[in-house]
Formats: sequence, C-alpha cells, structure tokens
Amino acid sequence: MIKEVEDFLKEYNIKNKTVILGFSSGPDSCALALVLNKLKEKYNLNIVLAYFNHNWRKEAKEEEEFTKDFAKKFNFSFYIKEASKKEKQTEENARKLRYDFFESCAKEYKTDIVFLAHNKNDNVETLIYRIIKGTSIKGLTSISKKRDIYCRPLLEIEKKEILDFLKCQNQEYRIDSSNDDVKYKRNLIRHKILPFFDEINSNYLNSINNLIKTSINSRKIIDKLINEVEKNVIKDNKIQKEKYKKLEIEVRLEIINNFLGDYLKYRNYKNIVKFDNFILKNNNSKTSINSKLFLVVKNDEIFIQEKKEKKNTELKINQEGEYVFENVVLKIEKKDNYPDIFPSNDEKYRYLNLKFPIFVRHRKQGDIFSPIGLKGSMKLKKYLINQKIDQQKKDELILICDKNEVICILDDKISEKYKVKNGSCYKLSWG
Repeated sequence: MIKEVEDFLKEYNIKNKTVILGFSSGPDSCALALVLNKLKEKYNLNIVLAYFNHNWRKEAKEEEEFTKDFAKKFNFSFYIKEASKKEKQTEENARKLRYDFFESCAKEYKTDIVFLAHNKNDNVETLIYRIIKGTSIKGLTSISKKRDIYCRPLLEIEKKEILDFLKCQNQEYRIDSSNDDVKYKRNLIRHKILPFFDEINSNYLNSINNLIKTSINSRKIIDKLINEVEKNVIKDNKIQKEKYKKLEIEVRLEIINNFLGDYLKYRNYKNIVKFDNFILKNNNSKTSINSKLFLVVKNDEIFIQEKKEKKNTELKINQEGEYVFENVVLKIEKKDNYPDIFPSNDEKYRYLNLKFPIFVRHRKQGDIFSPIGLKGSMKLKKYLINQKIDQQKKDELILICDKNEVICILDDKISEKYKVKNGSCYKLSWG
C-alpha cells in the first residue's frame, strides 16, 4: 500500500506541499494517514487532518478527540468543524457540507491538495449505485482518481488490505455506527446487494474494477473525438444550432452531455435526450436545467443562462399618486374628461377605468386577461404564447392587476374590461 501511495505522489508530482487529509477516524483515513506519515519527510509534505462533525451521531465528539490525539502523536496539524444542528440530515446534504468544509480547509491552509481515502470497495459501490440510478459511459468511470483539488490514492486498494495493514501497524481506529444503517443507499448496496455478487463471483471487486478501467479508457477515446467536433460546433461557450442539428444523434448527445457538465444533477440518457429534443424543436425558448439555470435556444445559438431571482414583491395602490415598483416610476392621475386621443402600445401611458385598490406585480399562475378587442377572458399564459413573447421577457413583465385579473400589461395592451367608455377616468403613466 505504501508503494501505491508513493506512485500516486510521483504521478501527480505532489511534493513540497501542504496536504489536507479528509479524516474520519475510520480505518481508511487512518491507514492513509499512517502511509503519509512514512512518506512526509521524503516528499516534504505538511499533513493536516480535517475532521467534519455532521452533528448526527453521539460518538462524533469521541472521534474529534481521537483525531486530535492521532494528529499530536504523528505531529500533524488538525482542522475540526461541526455542522449546525439545524442542517437537513440527508445523504445529499451531508456530502455537500463535507465538501464545503474541505474547500474551506484548503483555503485556510492555502493549498490545492485534498486527499480522500476512498478505496476499491467504495469505487465499486459507487458504480453499482450509478447503474441502479441510471448512468452513462462517463458514469461507469465511477470515482475519479484526481479531480480538481481532490486526490484519491487508495482507489486500487481493497478494504481487506487496508484492515490487514492497520493490524500489522497495531493502529486503532473508530467505526461509524451509521455504516450499518441500510436506510442509507450505499450501506444497502454494501450489506444487502454485494453479498449476492460474491456468490456469483468471489473476485467481483476486481472484475468490476476492470470494467471501471475499461470505461475510463473508452471515455478518453470518446472525449478526444468529441473535442474535435466541439471545436467546430461550439464558439464562445455557445452551441451553433444549425451545425449541431447536422450531427448524428450519438454525437449530439455526447456534446449536450458535456455542455451541461456539472450543472445537471441527473445526467442520464433520458434527460440528455429530452434536452436534445428541446433544442431541435425550438427556435426562441428556454428550459430549466436546475433551480438556477436555463438552457436557452435563441438566434441559432444554444447557451446557458442564469435564472433571475423570482420577484415576489407586490405593490398595493389605494389612491392616485406617484409610486415606485422596482426601478419603474408609476403615476396615476384622475381625469375628469374622456380622452380625445388614445395611446399606441409603444407609448408610456394608458387611460383606464379603475377601482382601488389595484396591485402592481409580476405574473403569477392563474392570471387571466381580456385583451382589448376580445370578448371574454383567457389565461394570461395563453395570451403571452400567442404574442410569441420569449420566456425571459415574460418573467420581466410588469402588470397592473385586480387580484388575478390583469388590468394592464405595461408596454402592451390593456384589458377590455377596464377600457374607458365615457366620462371620468384615470391616466396611468410610467417611465
């Protein structure tokens, strides 16, 4: 095991560095810490044990003390933090908090190297999990040996070898009690599913690990070919739609899969096909990638756009006067006489038959509108589709409303129900 870790240090030229080691006090991180201790002088490494307490388990405080004692014994630094007790106790959130912690630790110690003690068993379990959830050839590569600041030098080492090494070194370690809880999917795979693999093939770890290696090699070939195509199809981080459409579907799916990168949480075949179909069938539209991003098709280009934070503000107006909504100044004036000239749609004022209170806001689900000249009402959504207003502009429209009835769309039409027929009225202007 020492040789494998040393080979890793040589391969990635890791020397004269501060190395953060994600330390859990479990067997894997303890073993990696022992190996690094044997190599630290030769490669001039400053080792920092980083322990994160999720505040889920009672034994976490004992693990903190174990970490401190271990660090002192081998003259390592240590960095310990704990999560707020208000955090969601889910696998996904736990992972996010842990990686946020590692990045803060790396920043604190001004380093770009974080060692994690994932082993061959972890790698195989990850692959099985991805297959069950749905994945691609890229997903079959499982855990990366090195990605960004994260390094995993034990990926070729079986758990059994790690335990044997600790026994020979007479080194104690701690066992996380949650490792036996099969409500966590990885534990379910480890304790309930993999024993069946062992019945079929006692060497399944190496067999599946060979599949991972083969997938890595295949990915390298695919990536090299796709990168050449991308040079012609992608310019300034935008896919050229007409060139994209001419490609074979298999190539298109690879390109859109790469393009979405880490933005799309579940990049399985079904989702990638859905985005490909969206691109082929739309000219000026957008669809959600996640809670913060859109995939946009516009002017023969395909690109990623940040979502503007939804504005839930609403301004209530009870009388005439001057008001400010976001960066728009609204003015409502009482007019005693029926206007001689009505404005066109591009002018910044309208005459309306109003009853207070009225509300100024952005569109909401359930809004209805009776555009002037139309008898009866329609959903605002349908009206905007008919007008071929793009998604971004829809979200930015400012409406004057009576509850869910749209009185006026600024820079657009007024409602038939609120048009001035005779006598007094109100003049609404904005700028």
